[in-house]
Amino acid sequence: MIDKIKNLPLGKEQGRGGSPSRPRLRSESPLGQVAAATATWCAALCGSLGVFKNSCGRLGQPSLPSPWRSFAVFIFAAVTAIGQAGENKSTLHFKNGDWLRGALAGYDPAVGVTWRHADATAPLQFNTGQLTGITLDGTAVGQLAAGNLCEVQLVNGDHFRGNLAGATAEHFLFDTWHAGRMQLLRSAVRKIAPLPKGLKTIFQGPESDDGWTHGKINNEAIGESGNWRYHNGGFHAKAAASIARDLGLPDSSHISFDLEWSGAMHLAFALYTDTLQPISLSTKENEPDFSGFYSIQVNSYSVNLLPVKKHTPLTYLGQATVPSFRKKTKSRLEFFANKAQRLIAVAIDGKVIRKWFDAKGFTGEGTGIRIVHQGRGAVRVSNLRVEEWDGRFKGPPTHPIGAKDDLVKLINNDRMQGRVNGIEGDKLNVTTVEGGFPVPLDRVKQIEPATSKTAADMPLEHRMRAHFSDGSRLTFKLNRWATDGVEAQSPSFGNATFKSGSIIRLEFQPPKK
Repeated sequence: MIDKIKNLPLGKEQGRGGSPSRPRLRSESPLGQVAAATATWCAALCGSLGVFKNSCGRLGQPSLPSPWRSFAVFIFAAVTAIGQAGENKSTLHFKNGDWLRGALAGYDPAVGVTWRHADATAPLQFNTGQLTGITLDGTAVGQLAAGNLCEVQLVNGDHFRGNLAGATAEHFLFDTWHAGRMQLLRSAVRKIAPLPKGLKTIFQGPESDDGWTHGKINNEAIGESGNWRYHNGGFHAKAAASIARDLGLPDSSHISFDLEWSGAMHLAFALYTDTLQPISLSTKENEPDFSGFYSIQVNSYSVNLLPVKKHTPLTYLGQATVPSFRKKTKSRLEFFANKAQRLIAVAIDGKVIRKWFDAKGFTGEGTGIRIVHQGRGAVRVSNLRVEEWDGRFKGPPTHPIGAKDDLVKLINNDRMQGRVNGIEGDKLNVTTVEGGFPVPLDRVKQIEPATSKTAADMPLEHRMRAHFSDGSRLTFKLNRWATDGVEAQSPSFGNATFKSGSIIRLEFQPPKK
């Protein structure tokens, strides 16, 4: 087995031995929304458009359980779309499981989505009521000027990074790379965590698979070897696959990424490896020479840590159970490592689930990472960020929603309760019952503002959730999409215009009542 102990459960690849079967397009498909002439044209050219179907007849019932169906279709669409020429690299996803490649030409609430395809003589228009989302190609990650960089979490779960630029009676001000100056309603902000200055971001992406090494897996128990495929800011895999890169990991590092899965999940992440090819752990002594590394093994119910070295018995350092994985199909994972402390830690959705201290010394001797999919289910890894780490763990907010005062937590565990009035240079102005205090931002662990109980559930018509190429996520009403900007509106930040190239995925949200 590959980067995995022999006695742990492994399954063969699902659906191997030929091309996956494709359900046919329903007669009541969303394509029926197109004008009659366009529908006739579409029926004649459905193959060239790349609609997820065999013909324009009746759709067969998907075999996957409903909680995983939409993601499995997304994975299949993404993998199949690889290599399409021209503009057919973005994908439109429909509620009935159909999908259509092409390019987003525009959006208007009165008209819906305007979609373009190289084989179409005119743009197609779709009502958003029949859509679940759009994955977008051609995005890039921008850079922010040096400033008071913070991670910001909103009451509704949205999050982004920006330079804290000030505060007013009603708003916090942030400078962002994707929308410039943004005004966030104070009562909608759950947490502001200043990031240490001087820490280097080593990698952010992926934007392609350039610079990554695809490895071949030779193991009968796992099944036929495949490849990770790049699409729309992430790597996808269905068959057993390995991908690796020497990122020059520092002695103290923080690795974070979004993980989505359908079906069983069996992944192994090799940290501080010096080999870009997968290692069969059951026969590791017969593998070409390699230096020590850590294997973080993630499955549907737990996370394990295994130090791996040649001529050294394999012994797990411990397991952390993750019951929430069985109820989810996506999570944000974070790995922390510090050589001096002999520490490896894992956080899931912002909560540290386990810290391991290696009594025998830090095993990792390389500077690369390797991601191995064991060939069970379908997975996607995206929004990967690798940074230097200062050894501090971020904590979840504890200030009650509805509290009337702001809470400022300092890195020495002291607390200040009162009002954050603004920022001057790199000092936070905080007023408490004892008076006003200028607090250096490098002493602040996080700010937890006074929040509103209704800020988490503000109704929005035509709600969309936008995923950005730097890992940010924001929910808003989309007013207009054009090449010169994306105009959006939200009770959290008012009106904003985002760079169209900053958004990697749109999810159409059902209206809140």
